[in-house]
Amino acid sequence: MSLKTFVKIGKINNLSDARYCAGMMVDILGFNLEEGTNGYVNPKMFKEISDWLAGVDFCGEFANAQPAEIKLATINYNIQFVEVQDVAILEELSDLDVKLILKYTIEEAADLDQLNAHIELAQDFVEHVIIYNTKPELSNDIQKKAATLSEELSIIRGYDLSVANAPEIANGNTFSGIELEGSPEDRPGFKDYGMVMDILEVLEED
Repeated sequence: MSLKTFVKIGKINNLSDARYCAGMMVDILGFNLEEGTNGYVNPKMFKEISDWLAGVDFCGEFANAQPAEIKLATINYNIQFVEVQDVAILEELSDLDVKLILKYTIEEAADLDQLNAHIELAQDFVEHVIIYNTKPELSNDIQKKAATLSEELSIIRGYDLSVANAPEIANGNTFSGIELEGSPEDRPGFKDYGMVMDILEVLEED
């Protein structure tokens, strides 16, 4: 079994999500490794989850961490990717023995205007750029902008995903894949996978 496109699942913090997504053959599971933030996964919890899994890469997700904290995490966690949201620190992290991901959030039209500039700075250092959008009214403009970006760089869509549009995105040329997010368990072993399950199921290869 495989999926029709590259899939990253972010904000994993429980074994139920991790085992289900790994079983569905997603490419990367992301964990918030930024200590002191909501959803932080400590090294013990990460090991308890990751030891159950095979065939999937792990990503440490950071929003505001300093490079020293990120570098320490690559020692304390068995991860293959690091995701950051600050393009300015990519060069400092480029000597790490992990692959880098830039997550770029669009909150207003000015952020969309700066997308090309950020990608130009990032492209020599990153494996993927994830575009996340908090303004649905900008979705069409983002789609048009993304279509003009270099096909040599992996652009991941992390916004406005649904069962209806996921197959179209997977079959299109604009995006190299998608990012979805996990959610907390109701209680250990009991989980409503919701939209993640629905989208992964429509992306299963026939």
